[in-house]
Amino acid sequence: MKKFIVTAIAVSILMPLAKAQSCSEFINAVNGKKLVYSNKDAKGNEQGKFTYTSVKKDASTVSYHTEVIDKNGKSVGASDSEIKCSGNAISIDMKSFMPSSSAKQLGKMQITGEAKYLVYPLNLKAGQTLDDGSMTMNITNNGSQMGEMQMDITNRKVEQQETLTSTAGSFDCFRISYDAMVKMKMMGIGFPVHMHVIEWFSPKLARQIKSETYTKNGKLAGTTELVSIN
Repeated sequence: MKKFIVTAIAVSILMPLAKAQSCSEFINAVNGKKLVYSNKDAKGNEQGKFTYTSVKKDASTVSYHTEVIDKNGKSVGASDSEIKCSGNAISIDMKSFMPSSSAKQLGKMQITGEAKYLVYPLNLKAGQTLDDGSMTMNITNNGSQMGEMQMDITNRKVEQQETLTSTAGSFDCFRISYDAMVKMKMMGIGFPVHMHVIEWFSPKLARQIKSETYTKNGKLAGTTELVSIN
């Protein structure tokens, strides 16, 4: 009897873990969905929105079309990216981590180059240190080379597990902090911008629910938050 109870407890603990390690939960949760994010400045004033429209590509991959919309409701840029699930980790195209200010600067210009991915293990837990990520992409306009953009994400750490509630609903998240450096070089001139970011990452959606961006001096620069899922 004692052995049966111990076994039952072990199974009850392992079942949620097995579910968390399945790619199907994330694929089914986002397939065909449109995620809308509000982008606000440090004072809480909305500066625009981001929309991510997802389509299931195969059993382990979701394609996203991202559109940047300014505060007047005008589309000012778009890009395409992918999220892949290997069974033990989710890999997100680093173009998804481009700061809103950079996205607006680029406007209708295109970002091209080999996709680089940032990895999130499916068995996230507080105290984990996650792998860094780096990408260098070409900036083009109607096929003409305009410059390049470099982005490095370092010092990624899982701080704790939290439930976050927004107008889109309540989500089980992991609060993750990291440092980011973005350098856009145009006409041979470029200056790096250093930031510190805190994100609330939802394994179910394989996306952040909210993020806060701080300057290198620790001053809040802006926030991005999921406001609806259609």
